[in-house]
Amino acid sequence: MGRKRHMKVFLSFVGVAILFGVFCGGIPAQKLDKGVGPYGEFWKPIPTQRYWAPDYFYSPPEEPKGVYTADECTLCHKALNPGLVKAWAESSHANLDKLLDYQKEKLAEIEKTLGRKLTKVGCIDCHGKVGAEKLDHEKELVMPNSALCGGCHKQEYEEFESEKQYGIPDWKPGRESHAKAYDANLDVDVWAAVDKNIVQGCDMCHNIQHKCDSCHTRHAFKASESRRPEACQTCHNGPDHPDIEYYRDSKHGSIYFTEGKDWDWKKPLKDANYIAPTCQSCHMYYKGQYSHNMVRKAIMGEGDVLFYDNVFKGIKPTDYLRNSKELMARREAWIEVCVKCHSPRFSRDYLDSMDNASDAVFQYVSDAYATIKSLYEEGILYPMPENRPKAPAPVAEKYPDLLGGFYGEFWAKSGNPSRIEKDFLYMWENDAFLVRKGLAHMNPNGFTYLSWSNLLKKYVDIQSEANTLRRLAALEKKAKLRPRTKTKSKQTPGAAGPQQNPP
Repeated sequence: MGRKRHMKVFLSFVGVAILFGVFCGGIPAQKLDKGVGPYGEFWKPIPTQRYWAPDYFYSPPEEPKGVYTADECTLCHKALNPGLVKAWAESSHANLDKLLDYQKEKLAEIEKTLGRKLTKVGCIDCHGKVGAEKLDHEKELVMPNSALCGGCHKQEYEEFESEKQYGIPDWKPGRESHAKAYDANLDVDVWAAVDKNIVQGCDMCHNIQHKCDSCHTRHAFKASESRRPEACQTCHNGPDHPDIEYYRDSKHGSIYFTEGKDWDWKKPLKDANYIAPTCQSCHMYYKGQYSHNMVRKAIMGEGDVLFYDNVFKGIKPTDYLRNSKELMARREAWIEVCVKCHSPRFSRDYLDSMDNASDAVFQYVSDAYATIKSLYEEGILYPMPENRPKAPAPVAEKYPDLLGGFYGEFWAKSGNPSRIEKDFLYMWENDAFLVRKGLAHMNPNGFTYLSWSNLLKKYVDIQSEANTLRRLAALEKKAKLRPRTKTKSKQTPGAAGPQQNPP
């Protein structure tokens, strides 16, 4: 008994020693020498990216050295990270004898897959190898990824990975999907160019490709938590995708926030029968089943295809959607969700209205781009690209395609991008998409004053700035202050595609 007590005290001191090392810089970063992805040569990871993208960058800390059992891990981390240990100790992983009936069935499936009985799921099962009794901390420690979770949660992992088979037509394969979210970051030129201490904010959401705890918060991993809309809000918020805000202020959200506290969140979605939709009950449902594949009904592509790519092609949203058998099949899948509460006629009429509203948005965005492009071709955009700093590599400055491009969301210097381009960027990347997003979430204010009105304001500002630049050019020409020549670009609207999409 005395020996065990001394061991606990000793390990507590070990924990404190590690804590001292962590906060005093005693554990150096490792495996951070170069970036990855198509633009990997242009950037280097920072230490925190070991945790956002463990598949690419994580390696064990140099201390402590030694081989430990799961119980020793728990004792040490109880001194080092008591909140972490408390969350695990209260989790289903630590209490397999207290599972609900459906969880017991799931456990039986897991045990069959593993070929052995489980009494608990401990530190080494997730941070080493499932079933291992000891772990060499310096050599074998891993940061769990979705594949490791899939060793036990086979069905859920396969469903999640199957998102890679879907995507938005005319986007890269698998876009948009959670299962390729981090790779979407790596595909963006301006993300590679900008200070990683800033754009790691993108990583902290896009890391869902690597980490199940984006939805199932560690170390409790409660399914009951991940079934609630708040589980989505860390990432699905803000000016470019205010999903939680628009849901919260819709009638659907009003019912949830008023009555949701009394719903039984321990039930699987198929048995829940909520009286109002949630993020999960809508987006995880597909043709009679609930799944971790949440993109089989995806249509919008964050608005990039509808309100940016297709501006260059001159294809309005209704034509793009209705001429695609794939997208119309996804529309039917959405209607199957809507008719759980609404009539088929209302569901079709409302979604058709959303498409028609998107056409109205498209027209304003197209007109705004045509205005900016004409200023460039007349040589009176201020400042012209040749008279301002170039965007950092690897951003390719291909004009007029890049005018108002996504790079301006994260980089600016001395007139690049110009004010009129920045207005256009916010117009297509935020406001245009938000009109459709507001309609999709049935938030009346969301698709009127919060987005449509802001879109019109930017449109008016763009037209006003264009008139000012033309008047200034005419005065300069009349006063012979400096010659102005037209650019050589003879491209017509729709002749070229955009340079870069956001993640």
